[in-house]
Amino acid sequence: MISALMEDSEKKIKDTLEELVSIQSDTGTSLEKDVEKYLYDWLQKLDYFKSNTNNSGSYPLKNDSLERAVVWGLVKGVGRKTVILLNHHDVVDAYDYQTLKTYAYQPALLREMLKNVELAKDVEEDLISGEWIFARGAADMKAGIAIQLSIIEEFSKKQNFNGNILFISVADEESLSLGMRSSAELLKKIKNKFDLEYTILIDSEPHQKTENNEGVFYTGSVGKLMPVVYVRGKKTHIGDIFQGFNPLLLLSQIASETELNSDFSDVVENEVSPPPSWNYFRDGKKCYDASIPDSAGGYFSVLTLKRTPKVILEQLLEISKQTFENVICKMNKSYSNYLNKKNENEHKLPWKTNVKTFSQIYNDAIEQSGEKFLLDYNLTIDKLKVDIKNNIIGMPESNMALIGKTLEYITDKTPMVVIAFSPPYYPHISINDFKELDNNVSDIGNAVVRIAREVCYETYSKRNYFMGISDMSYSALNESENVIPHIEFNMPLWNNMYDIPFETIKQLNIPSINIGPYGKDLHKFTERVFTLDVIRQTPRLINGVIEYVLKNN
Repeated sequence: MISALMEDSEKKIKDTLEELVSIQSDTGTSLEKDVEKYLYDWLQKLDYFKSNTNNSGSYPLKNDSLERAVVWGLVKGVGRKTVILLNHHDVVDAYDYQTLKTYAYQPALLREMLKNVELAKDVEEDLISGEWIFARGAADMKAGIAIQLSIIEEFSKKQNFNGNILFISVADEESLSLGMRSSAELLKKIKNKFDLEYTILIDSEPHQKTENNEGVFYTGSVGKLMPVVYVRGKKTHIGDIFQGFNPLLLLSQIASETELNSDFSDVVENEVSPPPSWNYFRDGKKCYDASIPDSAGGYFSVLTLKRTPKVILEQLLEISKQTFENVICKMNKSYSNYLNKKNENEHKLPWKTNVKTFSQIYNDAIEQSGEKFLLDYNLTIDKLKVDIKNNIIGMPESNMALIGKTLEYITDKTPMVVIAFSPPYYPHISINDFKELDNNVSDIGNAVVRIAREVCYETYSKRNYFMGISDMSYSALNESENVIPHIEFNMPLWNNMYDIPFETIKQLNIPSINIGPYGKDLHKFTERVFTLDVIRQTPRLINGVIEYVLKNN
């Protein structure tokens, strides 16, 4: 029989989740500040933080026009070992709810309204069961916040427990992860101020159970890289088509060679990263005329478990060069047939394979045009900043403008492929990649399985990588020599509208793990989280893991 104390604790977690969900906090908007205020006020109501006023705060994000912040609170115990509880308080918007958008943040009302909607069988079964909380952000990831707040409150009442617990709630995870990227410096400051040793970071993103109904936890997170492919062609009237070079032909062939290309998929044990897929593909024409476009560009996403930016760049350069050669062969074959039909002598077109990285053309522009180029480049960036702020252009698309601007200032005017990288970049991370670990962390996989069995009476299985992309990526950095120079020099927006504090992240070097509640249909209008996991099972599991990690070796 559940004690009255446990019932009260479980009710409080559920009430906290419903309060969090009711506060709309769409990612990339000023609405995120409303939930930040709630979290800050929630911490200040605890007796511990009333007595320890320097142990919590609201840390402003660097250069953020929306004036968002990271909310943090540190509960001190005995010793230096520290567990970080990480979460994000932004959610994706609720446009997918359509006519039900009004109810997206009200679980009780939404549950009733969904009864009038034709739903998939599994969704309808979960709705009828009454065992799930439906709402935008319920699973991703305000349930995780409610669980972590309950843990912070519990530890704040303990006397002289081993170690320390640091709560960190960040903005912008669903967009560009500015919150977590800014948190690196905050974590460094807190570590130095309170003389802490960061033992492990626990994220609480939701998980989906296996076919065998096993819970899942993750000892790392997948990486994400967004290569940009820009093709400069040669403009001509369609009546003189062989006088020009259509960049769409080459770009489409590169896209065909990379889309769903499993050669880009990494394999670690029995886990495989999905192959790449293109997110954006456009020509550079501003209006209609009877000519081919002079440029085209796009970008795609690559998910990584092992591959670094260096390896992917080399792979993409090779594909682009081979594809360029194939396209020239195709064009020459077509041209030859065309000349034969005109009874004219055959001769080849003048095109040559020409593939470069952004760093190469940028250095060429500086060498050939110097200050004139840099002045125009910086003016272009200033304009793009305004356009991005006003939602006229997206950050990834702005790469095209900067590559095009750079090409204006080099002497080579022939058709060319330029390879670059676009924000955001997420390094892959796994506990398996750490050379040194705390003794209790090195065995964390077996420990979580055991604790789940003994405390929650449930079976859990380990995965090396959380495939949903998470802020865990910014808690450590491996193979930095194959990451930093290739990102910094080939990302047009680097240090202008986007940066990652690589050196600070390297210094922090925090192993991470994801333990979160059972959730379904993230980013869909049927998003939901399993109530029992939120109020009882996951808090117990995380508590058990914290106590295991912080116990004396």
